[in-house]
Amino acid sequence: MKKCSFSLLPLILLGAISFSQTDSLVIKDIETITVSAPKIRTELNKTPLSVSKFTTSVIQASQQQLSLQEYTNNIPGLFTMNANNYAQDLRISIRGFGARSAFGIRGIKIIVDGIPETTPDGQGQVDNLNVGVIQNMEIIRGPASALYGNAAGGVISINTIKDFDKNFLNAGITFGAFDMQQFQLTAGLKTQDTKYILHGSRTTADGYRDFSSFESSNFNARIFHDFSENSKLNLLVNYANSPVAKDPGGIDLNSVEENRKQANGNNILFDAGESIQQLKVGVNYEYDYDENNHFGTYIFYATRDFLGRLPFQNGGIVDLFREYMGFGGNYKLVLPFKSGSYKILAGYEMVTQADKRVRFDNLNGEKGALDFEQLESFTNAGGYLTNQISMGKWLFSAGLRYDWNNLTANDRFRENGNDSGERTLRSWNPNFGISYNILADQYIFSNYATSFETPSLSELSANPSGREGFNKSLNPQEAINYELGIKGTIKTKTTYELVLFHIITKNELVPFELVDFPGRAFYRNSGAGERNGLEFSFNQKINHQFNFQLSYSFSDFIYEKYELNDSTNFNNNKLPGIPTHFGNISLHYLNKDKWHARIQGKYIGELFTNDANTISDNTYFLLSFNAGYEIKKSRFKIIPFLGINNILNVNYNDNIRLNAFGGRYFEPGPGLNIYGGIRLNLKEE
Repeated sequence: MKKCSFSLLPLILLGAISFSQTDSLVIKDIETITVSAPKIRTELNKTPLSVSKFTTSVIQASQQQLSLQEYTNNIPGLFTMNANNYAQDLRISIRGFGARSAFGIRGIKIIVDGIPETTPDGQGQVDNLNVGVIQNMEIIRGPASALYGNAAGGVISINTIKDFDKNFLNAGITFGAFDMQQFQLTAGLKTQDTKYILHGSRTTADGYRDFSSFESSNFNARIFHDFSENSKLNLLVNYANSPVAKDPGGIDLNSVEENRKQANGNNILFDAGESIQQLKVGVNYEYDYDENNHFGTYIFYATRDFLGRLPFQNGGIVDLFREYMGFGGNYKLVLPFKSGSYKILAGYEMVTQADKRVRFDNLNGEKGALDFEQLESFTNAGGYLTNQISMGKWLFSAGLRYDWNNLTANDRFRENGNDSGERTLRSWNPNFGISYNILADQYIFSNYATSFETPSLSELSANPSGREGFNKSLNPQEAINYELGIKGTIKTKTTYELVLFHIITKNELVPFELVDFPGRAFYRNSGAGERNGLEFSFNQKINHQFNFQLSYSFSDFIYEKYELNDSTNFNNNKLPGIPTHFGNISLHYLNKDKWHARIQGKYIGELFTNDANTISDNTYFLLSFNAGYEIKKSRFKIIPFLGINNILNVNYNDNIRLNAFGGRYFEPGPGLNIYGGIRLNLKEE
């Protein structure tokens, strides 16, 4: 599938009606599932987009709850790595967007409880969110800048616990391999007009590899207040503190074969790792004038205090203090008519970010001389319009967004001159989608969408010239996405989705390293690229106790044009860090009175570690199991649980450091390991 032949797509898709899939893990009769991530709430099957929805179930109680990866394995097109290096955060990519990230999440918009988690310049992280409080997630699998603006190669909208009918108190203790310990406490209190949800957790571990220990504490609070039936307010507060997260770094293949657990020597010498404190406060307000008129708005403020130690001397200690804030709003109007309805939503967003970035020499883990000080800012103003027309069996959607992005660098270290500068980047992003109800609850759909992604401030400030200011040669990445798919539900027990997509990219942002700064990522643009792929997911409710899930992704992502100044040519090479084939299979068992269990297999195909495609990482298959047993005592529910990761004790690499200098691409993952614990639930009578 080097080139995607779209003349065959309708035949391929219509031939798939006999298959089925769901994105929810709730094992019960499948009800109508709606999604709100596309801005206008729509039934999942009718939505002319590739959208997945994951809803937590009883099985969540027996999960380790260490990484968002535990919740995303069944999402086609979404690929994750680096679940075991807590100094780097989970690396998430959707159809290749975000794969370049050296740390954190890039190119994908993260929304938590309706408030942007991604900064205006496109950096995101989930290290401040305990995954145990997640209630559901919606994932737009593909470019969505017409809805979400900058760096929306995909969207992950996370909603934490909200719905409960009685006051409750939940506690959990988990112990696992590598001295992993986690303590959690969640409380819900309900009055006539107000609901309070409070959650706190603390997690520590030594890590699988040498020099990979971490500790983290976080606190989440949500307060819901109903002024009236039509007027609702939601306040959220999030605080995270991770004083220690060691980074064992990447090692070469010989080192992996010698001792998989060993850390990179320079990482130990320079005490590589990070410490973080983050605070975020946000407010959502919604008002329904009537059933056809809705207004929503939000405002938030966040800070992030970061200290990072990189494995080299010159500028190897980064002291960063970030503030970002913003507000936005939208108005939705619904105009029903005899054979359908017309929905239109207009919105705006204004967000700003200020990074005070200081670098010192790293003297074996201690601060040395100051050699970089810069105040960076990123301001975004965006306005968008999206609308949807439903007419009988047809649904049409279209949208357009304009974004104005202003980036500035104020050089405050002027011993070598003044490198201050400013850039203004503007973009228009449209989308158009159509779906048709071919029979029963089966829909065929097609979509056209674009994305626009500026380099992040940290990528721009990583200047290969060694000077302050921004890397002026680095340009925004652009993409156009075409997709055609079919999805549906059969007799409430079987759901499915099959999608083919074709993406054209320009100026792909690519990481690389330099000999003088091993372990530090710099960035450059490739010329043009092409991504062809297939995504398939299937869910079958076998009976009231068993549920089967399958997902598969085919990703043929290449650089069509990519040449360096030294005449090195990477034309037609595959994008590194993304396997051509990956998939997931799982079987869930739920006896509502006692047992629940899941066995899950994850297949990851071969992937390249560098742009030259000279070294690859091998195919592997990971098998895991988790189970819990409910003991009910009056108002109490006690759930002891047990889990086994990597049952087959496979040797694999949990992360690949793309284009790393000296062949230090590999971060080995843990072999067979076990965890277990107990959860206590107390509910008011």
